[in-house]
Amino acid sequence: MLASVPLQMPGGVELLAFNLVVALLVGYFIYRDAQGRTDSPELWAVGLAAASLFLSLVGFVLAYVVYYLVVVRD
Repeated sequence: MLASVPLQMPGGVELLAFNLVVALLVGYFIYRDAQGRTDSPELWAVGLAAASLFLSLVGFVLAYVVYYLVVVRD
């Protein structure tokens, strides 16, 4: 009898939880920064948190560059 091979990625749940925590932290800190700089801090916070969550590091970096050019650099 062959042993069954689990079809799970090692650390999958932990990696997902870590990614969610990072996305929440990104959203929180961007919201706090954007409060004094723009009229819609919620939009920036949700956008960058979503980019961090769904597009990982590359998406977050691209979204942060846009945030920096549009909001911070003014």
